[in-house]
Amino acid sequence: MKTVKAILVASLAATCVSAQTENVAVTQAADNPSAIQSAIAGLNGVSIQAFASEVIDAIATKPKNPVAKVLSLVEASCEFLAASDESNLADVIVAMISNVPFEALPEWTTQMIAPVADKTSDIEETAYNKLVADVVTKIGDLDEFEDSDKVVVTAFAIKLLSRGKDDYAEDPIRSAIAAVPEEYRGQVEGSLGDVLAGDYSGLLAGIDVISIPASDTGAVPGVPGTSDTAKPDTGSESGESGFEDTKGVDALTDKDPDVTPPTEPTTPSTPTPEKPPVAPTYKEQ
Repeated sequence: MKTVKAILVASLAATCVSAQTENVAVTQAADNPSAIQSAIAGLNGVSIQAFASEVIDAIATKPKNPVAKVLSLVEASCEFLAASDESNLADVIVAMISNVPFEALPEWTTQMIAPVADKTSDIEETAYNKLVADVVTKIGDLDEFEDSDKVVVTAFAIKLLSRGKDDYAEDPIRSAIAAVPEEYRGQVEGSLGDVLAGDYSGLLAGIDVISIPASDTGAVPGVPGTSDTAKPDTGSESGESGFEDTKGVDALTDKDPDVTPPTEPTTPSTPTPEKPPVAPTYKEQ
């Protein structure tokens, strides 16, 4: 059993919820993100982080229309963002962004910029720069990720948290770059300019990035500017597959676009080792 899953089970058991009920809660939240708030009621910050990791991964591995899947990822992320505070915000952001498939990262990031900006608008510059540095540092601590994975996730995390800046000499970008481990800092800096400008062809070479037409953008809670004109989610019946597992050093150079994931995915969308480590023990709030 994964570390994150084990911690979440222990937390829910402490609140008199069985492991079976916990699994049902993850499934229900993945199927209907609006159920997230009730599912996490009473959980502490670390539990919310763990639950966010499980739910985002569950959505990412469901066979579903890719556009609808991205919108579900965004909706669930907005729910978790709303439930977080400064004490666990960095952990929740890492739990979410590290489980979003690479195909979905451009659109997910674009859709999440406004909710994140709204959530952090009252955080003063010094504290915000520390938050950004914490997110980048925590991504660097993901032992199950190859450095090539960390480059991708870090670049998108910086774009997500850039507050519209694109100058490396300005905070929060300067604070973010300073927090990137030296082993791959140069790669992040080399790709960041294009990512901030919306060009992902270099960073995500060989990956079929999901693009959401304006007419397909649904009314996503917490995302300003979305409408209610989304096409119905036809799921796997639409004939379009869900996402492939794309994280890992080989994914950036060798991708078979014809691979179709199993109907009932059993592997996470992130690299096969364990998800971001969280504190081994904690108590109910």
